[in-house]
Amino acid sequence: MINVPLNKILFLDIETVGCEASFDNLKTNRPELAFQFENYFDWFEKRFPEDVADGFDSMFHNRSALVSEFLKIACVSLAFVNDDGTIKMQSFSGKDELDILQKTQKVLQKVGSLNYFLCGHNVKGFDIPILAKRMMINGLMPPKILPSFDTKPWEVKAIDTKDIWQYGQFGSIASLELMCVSLGIESSKNMDVTGNKVHNAYWNDDNIEGITKYCERDVEVLIEVIKKLLTLK
Repeated sequence: MINVPLNKILFLDIETVGCEASFDNLKTNRPELAFQFENYFDWFEKRFPEDVADGFDSMFHNRSALVSEFLKIACVSLAFVNDDGTIKMQSFSGKDELDILQKTQKVLQKVGSLNYFLCGHNVKGFDIPILAKRMMINGLMPPKILPSFDTKPWEVKAIDTKDIWQYGQFGSIASLELMCVSLGIESSKNMDVTGNKVHNAYWNDDNIEGITKYCERDVEVLIEVIKKLLTLK
């Protein structure tokens, strides 16, 4: 199922927040981007109808962190498993997105040259494209390990646990939490800061530590998932 040695996998997770604390702030600080958000409101409506009734403010607060152009990265956690089974974890977090991206870029360039594979949950559909886009937006070149438009399928060095769990049944439910519950692994969703609370933790509570712990726990969970899959008989 997984033909990559455990010690050649870089486990990855990112946490994102809206690029501003609120839509009003976006209009004040970045009016052109706010105009684009308004232009794409129909796109948001179709995907998140539950947030439509409360207008732009609610939609931006709840969903901006899912779209590369309207978000910023608050944390990137990276880890690999040593030959002796110990985990080496490194996180870059804070309010300076450029600094986070520069440090992440450096690590990804290094592991790419060492023939590592990336691993994450929905890493192909979320983490990789968001990292690449945010790097470009911030004037950085995405490392080659992040597959691009011209990367051939057999050249993609990414293990996506969402793909594994869907097992070809595209469109089926396959959250990391559901996968963990099904496999008997404790997920990260019982922590104080979880996915839907990250925006408030960042903008209102200044709780970077809580965001980082949540991101790191997701990476630890990924490692446990892959270890479990590698022991299948």
